[in-house]
This record gives sequence, structure tokens and C-alpha cells, in this order.
Amino acid sequence: MIDFVEGKVDTKHPTHVILETNGIGYDLQISVNTYEDLPSEGEKVRLRTYLHVREDILQLYAFSREDERRLFRGLISVSGVGPKLAQTILSGIRTTELLEAIRSGDEQRLTRISGVGKKTAQRLIVELKEKFAMQGFDMEPDKTARPVPVYSALEEEAIMALLSLGYKKQNVEKAIERVRAQEKVTTVEELIKKALQQI
Repeated sequence: MIDFVEGKVDTKHPTHVILETNGIGYDLQISVNTYEDLPSEGEKVRLRTYLHVREDILQLYAFSREDERRLFRGLISVSGVGPKLAQTILSGIRTTELLEAIRSGDEQRLTRISGVGKKTAQRLIVELKEKFAMQGFDMEPDKTARPVPVYSALEEEAIMALLSLGYKKQNVEKAIERVRAQEKVTTVEELIKKALQQI
């Protein structure tokens, strides 16, 4: 197994990064969380990896933190959850919020993630609650945590687009929330335009 890849960031996007190592460019699939942790293009970084092997493909998934890789491995151990969906889940929810949703059995929160239906949400809760606790993840409720905002599909699409333009996730989310509080927007294009005025 390839445990990690270290090299220079050639190009980066919210869903994948090209890492140059010894003259070879590795196309690594990543979550939005890892994208946020990446340095600027041209700088060096070390990413933990998971090699997905199938008859017709070899695909490397990369993670800036070991805990995210452990979550990824847990997710793909669930029936019906492949690497692509696991990556989508990790992009659609913060790791602490994912653990809390599984701990508390919050199906509704999980089904808000693109590609996760009710049955998949139920399997995630049933199969991972005990497993994550045994692996040392903190499955106790965080009484001091503030509520995490939930975004609609339209808002999530706008957030991904703005991240791809190089804006920081924290700034993008604040801008989206300001627009939401001010007016109702019905298209991604309009939401992006309004959010840019708030960044």
C-alpha cells in the first residue's frame, strides 16, 4: 500500500490535487476539508493516501489528516458506500459533525448529504457507531459545540464553485449565510454573485 505521497502542489481543486513527485504528477482525489488544508501551488506537502484497486482502475485518495483517512476507511467498510461516496460525505459535512450525527443517530442530517439516502444513513449509524468508538474516536456529545449551519444543494454548489476560485472556506460560508439572511436566491449563479459581494 502507498501510505503517503510527498511532493509539490502542481494544481489543486476542491475534489482533486495534482502532486508532483520526482517528475511524476499524481492525481489524488480529495475532500473539501483536505483542499482547505493544502498549501499554495508550488509548495510542498505530505498527504496520507488510500489506494483503491478495481479491475479497471487504480485510484489514489489523499488526506491531510490521519483522522480523516480513518473516517474514510470506516465509511467504505459500510455496505453500499464506495470511495467516491465516502469522499462526497467527507466533503459535505465536517468530521466532528459526522461523528456527532452517527453518535446521536441523526438520519436527517446524514440524508442532507448528496448521494446519501435514508437506508444508507441508517447503515452508517448502525455499522459505524460502535466501530468508531472502538477505534478511539470521541463519540461523546459535545455540549459546548455551537450548531453547525446546514446548506441546501444550491448553497453547497455555490460553495464548491467559490472554493475552486481560491476563496477560503470560512469566508465563503460566512458570505453564503449573509446572503441567506438578506434575501431568497433561486439560482447558483445569482447566489455566487451575491456571495462575492460579501467576501
